[in-house]
Amino acid sequence: MQFSTTIPQYQEKNSWWQRFISQPHQLFFSSALFFAIFIMLLTLCSLTGILNLDFSLIHGFGFNYALFTNAFLGFLITVIPKYNATQAINKDKYLNPWIFYQIGIFITLFINITLGKILISFVLFYFVKLFYETIKKGKASVKTDSIYINFILFLGALMLLIEAVSSSNLSELIFFCFLISMVFIIALKMIPAFYFGYTGISPWQRPKYIPFISITLIFLTGVSMQFELDLLLKTVSLLSSVFFGYVLFKLNLFKKTPAILSILVLGLVWFEFAYISLFFESLFLDYTFKLSFHIFAIGFMTTLLIGFGSRVIRGHAVPAQTIQADNITKALFVFTQIVLLTRIFASISFIAESSFFTYLLNLSSIFWILLFFVWTLRYAKTLLRIK
Repeated sequence: MQFSTTIPQYQEKNSWWQRFISQPHQLFFSSALFFAIFIMLLTLCSLTGILNLDFSLIHGFGFNYALFTNAFLGFLITVIPKYNATQAINKDKYLNPWIFYQIGIFITLFINITLGKILISFVLFYFVKLFYETIKKGKASVKTDSIYINFILFLGALMLLIEAVSSSNLSELIFFCFLISMVFIIALKMIPAFYFGYTGISPWQRPKYIPFISITLIFLTGVSMQFELDLLLKTVSLLSSVFFGYVLFKLNLFKKTPAILSILVLGLVWFEFAYISLFFESLFLDYTFKLSFHIFAIGFMTTLLIGFGSRVIRGHAVPAQTIQADNITKALFVFTQIVLLTRIFASISFIAESSFFTYLLNLSSIFWILLFFVWTLRYAKTLLRIK
């Protein structure tokens, strides 16, 4: 499916606030951009010793729920009705939850971890219920992907609630079983459709078992990493490398396409490369300062965030903009790869026991902040509906 550049005519309000809250992606994407910069600033302050902060909370929870979940909630509220051929979700159903969600993040980071995580999990359960009702009312003949996505969102809420009540750290389990699974299922649905829309080449009619096996393998990856199950990690990373390599080959997305689509395809390539890296790490290295983990996070998820985010922002702007990557978006895409490579070299330096690793780690954090600062400058006026 394509995002149409012809969007419903939203009634312009005199109030800026009414314009801003009229579309869900404007709220959640704005929050995601803020936290992308804010959380990395706190991370950098923690790494350099400027502030005495809980690094695991700031970096793990902060990126899992403040950045990525914010961004993909905005995306899902926008596309779940499209997936299921039903009416758009009214702002009355997402405005207050958005406010409570942001409050929950600040409570978790600065006031009370347990209370904040419980509040966020309840907001996520609310969206699970909202999406369930939307899917149920929809007239689409095939709803399998939407059901998978909503189930994964339910797991993300449940795991956070378990974290809260047990005072445990399930960040790696959450990262794979919730975020990576969700983004991959969305990418598996959307990218071939975008590719077909441009090239006219019929997409691979994937077997029905592909999403289920994909989710199962990603889940097992999260379990093996969270609980340090070395044999399971070796086995599942090898199987995943082969399976996802097969899926990528069958998707056949490698003809020359516009940059806005090439960004998304490269994200899938990084996903495969991350699993190959994880397999070799599990065989030969004891600890790599989370090399493959950051290939998943930056190479796969952040690349897709730039690609999907730019499409949604441009396609749902008022007035709508042409869905293509301008020079700034192309530069952001290239710079995302620079951020990733800097982080990869930081892990390689760590493996080599080089003192240069600290410099590269801090540099990758600074590059990340710069990446999202420029993206904010490019799209802030559109997202915030500033005339």
